[in-house]
Amino acid sequence: MLKSLTVKNVALIKEAEIRFGEKLNVLSGETGAGKSVVMECVNFALGQKADKTMIRHGSTSCSVVCEFEVSSPAVKNALEEADIEADGELIVKRTFFEDGKGSIRINGEPVTAQMLKKLTSLLVDVHGQSDHFSLLKEANQLELLDKLGKEKISNIKDRIKDKIAEIKEEENKLSSIGGNKEERARRLDYVDYCIKEIERIDFKKGEDEELYSLKKKLVNAEKIAECVSIATESLSGEGGASDLIASACSQISRLEGLSDDYNGLCDRLSVALDELADVSSILSDSLDEDLDMSRIDEVEKRIDEINSLKSKYGSSWYEIEEKKNALKKEYDSLIDGDAAVERITGRIQKLTGEYNEICSELTAERKKTFYSFNEELTERLKKLGMPSAKFDALFEKTESSGANGKDRVTFLFTANKGEELKPLSKVISGGELSRLMLAFKSVTASSFIADTFIFDEIDSGISGEAAKIVAENLAVISNEKQIIAISHLPQVIAMADTSLLIKKRETDGETLTEVFALSEEEKVQEVLRCIGGGAKSGAAFIHATETVKAAKEYKKSLN
Repeated sequence: MLKSLTVKNVALIKEAEIRFGEKLNVLSGETGAGKSVVMECVNFALGQKADKTMIRHGSTSCSVVCEFEVSSPAVKNALEEADIEADGELIVKRTFFEDGKGSIRINGEPVTAQMLKKLTSLLVDVHGQSDHFSLLKEANQLELLDKLGKEKISNIKDRIKDKIAEIKEEENKLSSIGGNKEERARRLDYVDYCIKEIERIDFKKGEDEELYSLKKKLVNAEKIAECVSIATESLSGEGGASDLIASACSQISRLEGLSDDYNGLCDRLSVALDELADVSSILSDSLDEDLDMSRIDEVEKRIDEINSLKSKYGSSWYEIEEKKNALKKEYDSLIDGDAAVERITGRIQKLTGEYNEICSELTAERKKTFYSFNEELTERLKKLGMPSAKFDALFEKTESSGANGKDRVTFLFTANKGEELKPLSKVISGGELSRLMLAFKSVTASSFIADTFIFDEIDSGISGEAAKIVAENLAVISNEKQIIAISHLPQVIAMADTSLLIKKRETDGETLTEVFALSEEEKVQEVLRCIGGGAKSGAAFIHATETVKAAKEYKKSLN
């Protein structure tokens, strides 16, 4: 439920706080007073795109704050998913600046416009004058019908989605096998070629690194041999490092008997000699390695083969192995292609049959839902001053298959006795459409998650007895949902549980729009204004008083 709307610097509204009651709230006022601005503020808070023209002249920003009382489990779940704390209360604050930037916060937490729309759609159902025409679109008609069906239709549609997913999975399998028999044969030849190429080259793990190392050695073989030879001679040749260290060790051993300072030095030099011998051995062994430069072409050819393999099947030995295994798996599948195609095709046919059966079940449930709904709707239309109105639905099968089944639904309507039922969009007038929409809302109120309905002049084009009936229907709906209605009809204003007057005034050289909560006496005066009377006496005043009194009595009868 929407508890309050606080507005700052929007259009002609400098600052306003509007508090709403639990049942029927009616906003009224003279033409041009700012009723549309209030709706603009509400839509802005609910996620509608902002516009710089909203900002009051002379201000750099505007803001709207909506305070909601939250009771719906769906809203609470959505808040939990968004990681927003809400202890029975939700506060939406939206700010917009003249540079085009803005901010959105829910209970102090920043959110995106998309998230705002998702949450507020669960809180408020807004029905503006332009929304009348949404009912005229066939796609919306089917959606409305499914909403009326609640869990029964929702569950059937979930089964349809599951079946579509199963069919898609089998179709993907069929696609992986590859087209018709000729296409599979061509694919088999290609896959076989790839496998044989990988196996022929026989790329070993780590072989590429070894080849690059060997190539480097071969390219530098002459220099390596020269350096190794000199180093070996320096270490172990006559007069080399080994001989010199051995000579030094001999002299030091003679010193050990002369002083303890020299003890152990020979042992340390012996370790050095062992290291020298080991290094000399490694160098000698390397000279024995075959570094024949003629092998360079052979090595480069092998490197080219491996690089070619990498360019086709993967950048490493591991990736190439994975590719080979995948190709072998595909090869086996293609070998068994015809049999697999037959199996999968049969499976798809079976699933498609099951899909069609569920679609038929959906059609039957939709028809059942519609005819049950239509019975109540027809009665509601009679009460709205349309005793001869007939409403029906044309169910047609579509060629396409999807999550919505195979139904195309067209709502049919006639307001007059003896006239043929025709598509709703072709026969209904503005006033009739307003009443039809109200009838829809009356019948379907329980199907909506939102606790708040907002009607922006749904009573457009209505007067007389029909206006009274519209007011009574709004009162009926308000027993189940909070209603916020913008209206110019005295009957609707009289029926209000909370009356709000939107008024424009000039002060200190500026024009301001303000919103006032009306007392019962003030409500009578507003009804009188809408009737066309001006004085607090006379027939018009008596009529206004009686209208308010009659509305009170009607609301009492509903309890």
